[in-house]
Amino acid sequence: MLISLALCFNLITLISFSSPNPDGFFRYEFIVDDDGFTLVRINYVSDAEYGSSWVMVPKFSNWLNYTIRGRIYSWILGDPESYTGSQYFFYEILEFHFVSVERRFEMVIEYNFSTAAMIIEPNGIFYSPQIGFKKGSGFEAAVTFPSTFKANLNEALALGSLGSYGPERHLSNSSFVIFRNIPPFENLLRIEIGFRVNREPNIVDLESGVFRFSTVRRYESYAWRILNLYNATYDRFVNLFNVTLLPSSDSRKITVRFFLPDFYSLMSIGGYVPFTGGSMGDIYINFVFTRYVEGYLEVIALHELVHHFLWKAGISPENLLWFHEGMAQYVSLEIADEIGYEGVNMIRQETESNIHNLKAAIGENFGFLKDWTLSSTPRDLNTLYTAAYYVVSRLAEDYGGLEYYAKFFRLMSGKTVEDNAALCYYLSLAANEPVADKLNAWGFNIPDLYTHMPLIKGIEEAVSAIDPYNPLLQPFRRLINTLYKGVLSGKRIIAGSMQLYFLFILILARFTPLIALLVYSSILFTVVMIVLKVKGVF
Repeated sequence: MLISLALCFNLITLISFSSPNPDGFFRYEFIVDDDGFTLVRINYVSDAEYGSSWVMVPKFSNWLNYTIRGRIYSWILGDPESYTGSQYFFYEILEFHFVSVERRFEMVIEYNFSTAAMIIEPNGIFYSPQIGFKKGSGFEAAVTFPSTFKANLNEALALGSLGSYGPERHLSNSSFVIFRNIPPFENLLRIEIGFRVNREPNIVDLESGVFRFSTVRRYESYAWRILNLYNATYDRFVNLFNVTLLPSSDSRKITVRFFLPDFYSLMSIGGYVPFTGGSMGDIYINFVFTRYVEGYLEVIALHELVHHFLWKAGISPENLLWFHEGMAQYVSLEIADEIGYEGVNMIRQETESNIHNLKAAIGENFGFLKDWTLSSTPRDLNTLYTAAYYVVSRLAEDYGGLEYYAKFFRLMSGKTVEDNAALCYYLSLAANEPVADKLNAWGFNIPDLYTHMPLIKGIEEAVSAIDPYNPLLQPFRRLINTLYKGVLSGKRIIAGSMQLYFLFILILARFTPLIALLVYSSILFTVVMIVLKVKGVF
C-alpha cells in the first residue's frame, strides 16, 4: 500500500527545493486515501557540507528511510523528552549526522497512519500524527485528499506550541491544503483539517449480549473492541450496581455509536449519553480516542456504560448529575485498572494533578456541585468533573472502595434516590456511620438523615405493608410517599423539626387502613346525610 500510494502521488511530491536554512528544511506530505488511510512522507534537505538534525518517527509501527543524496554516517533513536521537554508515548527521535555531496544532502522518511483522516460520512476530520523536528529548521506541510473529499479551508490549522496558523489559501483548494511560513520557533505541531465526503455511509450493526454497535464498516474492528470490553465487564457491573440491563426486546438493546466531534472541540468530549424523555439514550464515543494510549478509549466507554447502570439502579442524572459523573469516572478507572490497561495510570496522574490544582485554587468547598444539572453548569466542566470524582473517590478510600458502593446499591435496591439528602442517607447506611459531616465539609449543606434511621426504616416498612393492589388505599400511599420524599430532601423543613415530620408520616403509614376506613366512612356518612336532607327526611 505504501509504495502504490507513493507512485500515485509522485507528480505532486517530486518538486525539488533547496534549503537556505543552515539547519535544513523539512517538508511533510500527508497523502490520504478514500478510507482515511494516510501515507506520511518527510523530506529533509540541507545545503550544509556536513551537519546533524533530528525528527520524530513512530515508535510502535514500521517506518523506512532512504538517502537520496549525501550520506548518513551515524544515527541514534532517542527519548522525545530529552529533545522536547515533553513525553510523546507513540514516538521516538531519530537523530542523524550527515555529510553532503556537492553541498547537498537529502533524505526521505515514510510511514503509514491508518486513521490520520477519520471519516463517518458525510463528515471527516484530518488530524495529523505528531510533527516534530529540530528547532530552527525550515518547515512546510501539505495534505492531499481524494477528489471526492472537500476540505474546508476555514477549518484548516497548523496547531503549534504557541499559536495556530492557517494554510496558504492561494495555493490550496478543496483537495490540496498547504501550510508555509510557520514561525521558526514552532517545531512541534499537528495539522487539523475538517472535510466533507460526498457519499453515503456503509453502516453495519453488530450485536453481542445486551449490546448493539452501529458503525461505519471501516471501523468495525474498533467497535468489536468496545463490545468485547462491555461483555467482559458486564457481570462485574451487575454485581456492583445490583441491576441488569436486560432488554425487553431486541429493539431495547443498549446501542453504541462512534461520533466525530466538532472541529474546535476535538478532544474536549470523550463521550456522552443523551438523557431525554426521562430515559437514557444511546452511548456515543468520540472516535478520536481510538488513537490514544490503550486504556483511554476503554475508560471512556466504561464511563458511559456506568451512566446506564446508575439510571437502572434508581439514580437519575436530573438532580444528581455530580454523583453520576463522579461515579462514572471512579468506577471506569477502577475496572479498567483491574483489567490492566496501560493508560489508566496516565489518566490517574492527570486527574490527581487536576485535583491538586483545584484544591490550590478553591480549597475543598465543592458546594457548587449541588447546582450542576443537565441544563446548568455553575463552573467549567473540568472543575465540575474533577470535584465530582474527588468526592466519590475519597468516600471510597475511606469506606472500602468498590465494595463500599456495591453495598450502597444493595441497600437502595428497588428505591429511587432523587436528592442529595437521600443519597447521603444511603451512603451513610453503607458506611455504617454518618457521612453527612464529610459532605458538609465539602460544602454540600445536607441534613443528616442517618440519625433518624429507626424512623426512616419504620416508614419504609410501613409503606411497603400497604396493599399495592387495593385501589382504595392508593391515594393514601401516594400522599405518604410525597410527604416522605419531601422530608427526605430536607427542603422547606424547619431545622430541628425533622423528627416530628418523620413521626407524623410513620403514624400515617402504619394506620393507613384505619385512616382510610375513617375517611371513606366520613365521606359516605356525609353523602348519605346530604341525600336525606335533599329528600326532606329531616
